[in-house]
Amino acid sequence: MTHKERVLRSIRKEGLDRFPTQITFTPDMARILSRHLGVSEEELPSKLDNHIVMASLNDTVRVDPKEGIRYDNWGIGWDMTLAEGYWIRSRPLENLTDLDRYDLPDPHEGRLYSSAKETVKRYGDEYFILADQGFCLFERAHCLRGFENTLMDLLRNRGFIEELLDRITEYQVAVARRFVDLGVDGGYTGDDFGHQRGLIFSPELWRKFFKPRYERIWKVYKSAGLPVFHHSCGDIREILPDMIELGLDVLNPVQPQAMPIEELAARYGETLTFWGGISTQVTLPFGTPEEVQEEVLRCMRTLGRNNGYIIGPSHDLTTDVPLANFDALLLAIRRYNTSRRKGRDQEGKARVDSDMRHKKHKRLTKRKGIKRDGRFIYYYHPKTGRRA
Repeated sequence: MTHKERVLRSIRKEGLDRFPTQITFTPDMARILSRHLGVSEEELPSKLDNHIVMASLNDTVRVDPKEGIRYDNWGIGWDMTLAEGYWIRSRPLENLTDLDRYDLPDPHEGRLYSSAKETVKRYGDEYFILADQGFCLFERAHCLRGFENTLMDLLRNRGFIEELLDRITEYQVAVARRFVDLGVDGGYTGDDFGHQRGLIFSPELWRKFFKPRYERIWKVYKSAGLPVFHHSCGDIREILPDMIELGLDVLNPVQPQAMPIEELAARYGETLTFWGGISTQVTLPFGTPEEVQEEVLRCMRTLGRNNGYIIGPSHDLTTDVPLANFDALLLAIRRYNTSRRKGRDQEGKARVDSDMRHKKHKRLTKRKGIKRDGRFIYYYHPKTGRRA
């Protein structure tokens, strides 16, 4: 079974030899992990057995090395000096509400798609190629206008924000069509609509400003028979039924501190495939290696009960994740996903259930093993002495 087939079977809730995995990371963390694993940064996704390769646009127009700013085709100036997160230094519409004075980018510009075309050609036979339309509508608007300005526009400058979102939507629809023509396997949109305790704005505002526009973008992929992925941080339970109505197939990144995974699995497990769920807010940066392993097991059992699960963290791994916890993440995936690969699904489930019930994995203690990059990475059972 290829990596592409495994992702497709997970989306369709079909039988799997093992769950697909997708572990993402920030640029700074990529450098740390590649040194830790003894591979190049280019080889890192393969070393982690990632199943998805993103097809992205070449949207850089110019770089100001002196100021450390990268300008994209929207005129947005991105900070290049910080490798954790996304920081904007220049917004072309921050003090401008006359769209006639602003030139939107051309979605038909050939150079935009050169990298995506190469990605499909190089990786398309083995991996699932996902068209990257992150910073899609809401995020694109506030990257152009500023976060506070955009929120105020939704309430007080509705004519302006409607026109801006319409123009952004036209661009994204055209980009989606080009991606489909290139031969991608699915579409990925990204807009953070939630915070820790709910939506950033009311569900009524979302349905007025964003639902009909998302319908247009997703329809491009759905009409081509391709699945739709959406990334949103925070608690978006109030609009999940709307998203499913529009054809959402895969939800990412599934932040457990914002949306309990048990509730998500119970309500939407028959419909959605979940990608993520292993906490980058609590467990991975601040938990013990044993707690990391326990959380991986819990996500596999809960989110993966219908085979609709892509194993991964609840966002990019950042430099505050200890290498011992990163090793525990890989160890748990190796231990509890392997039995599925060998065709022993029921045995694997029994093994996971047994470990969760008796919490044997909590009795693992750290002992000196092989030293790599100054970190001890192996864990042993205190009674048997066997390496976990």
